[in-house]
Amino acid sequence: MRVTDARFLFFQLNIWLCLLSAAMVAVSGLAMGVDPRSIGSGLLLAPLLFYFIYVEDRRGGTAEDEINQPHRTKLVRRYQRGLFATELLALVGYELVVCLLVFQTRTASVSDLLFAQIPLIVLGSYGWLKRYPTLDSIGVGFTWAFVAVFSVVAATHQQYSLDAATVFFGWFLITAAGVESRNIQDISGDTHANKTTLAAYLGPRTASGFVRLLKAGGVAVFWAVSGPLVAGLVVCYLLALSVFRHLTRRHRRGPSSETSQNSAHG
Repeated sequence: MRVTDARFLFFQLNIWLCLLSAAMVAVSGLAMGVDPRSIGSGLLLAPLLFYFIYVEDRRGGTAEDEINQPHRTKLVRRYQRGLFATELLALVGYELVVCLLVFQTRTASVSDLLFAQIPLIVLGSYGWLKRYPTLDSIGVGFTWAFVAVFSVVAATHQQYSLDAATVFFGWFLITAAGVESRNIQDISGDTHANKTTLAAYLGPRTASGFVRLLKAGGVAVFWAVSGPLVAGLVVCYLLALSVFRHLTRRHRRGPSSETSQNSAHG
């Protein structure tokens, strides 16, 4: 794989987002009164799982992907086998870490083996969920929020509690907002492919306001549960996402478009 292709896929497959999910788990631990250092291998659960989910979803490809992300679709097809191999390794790694937490460290119970499969069930139904405007963001929001809380509970002796449910709700609001923010960028392509999203229903301006409201609500939830320090860390996490999303948009059309843009500005 060429370096330019690897860099492009790092951004356009949202691999950076998968890596940052470890920070999401650490913040969840703080919000639930757990030292992030005690989470240990639990910090690997979210990055491994989300890498598998995102690569599998991108490899599937849809009509709107052809319109919104033509260069990404081309590269995914070119490196189909390599991406498939890495996503399988990520899935195996995820399951191995869960088994380690259950059978070796014994911080997780046997029932957690079943809970660990819930995100994969959501992934299996994601093609159906994407047909409906709000279920798309609800499904993704649920999965991310669940994994953030599950990773802490499975890796420590923390129990599912009201605090855990509140942390789940905070991340649900923030992640659902992220999905709709992405949908705003894809309105034209989604409409052309006859895919209707909530962002398309609301329109860009109203949808942007709705996204900001959801994110503010999520931060407020963390403030209410854990105080300004944790809420501030959530804001820092959101700022990091904004930086990477900006970089992702710059890589949206591929190396050839970057070269032409640089020539135009040069």
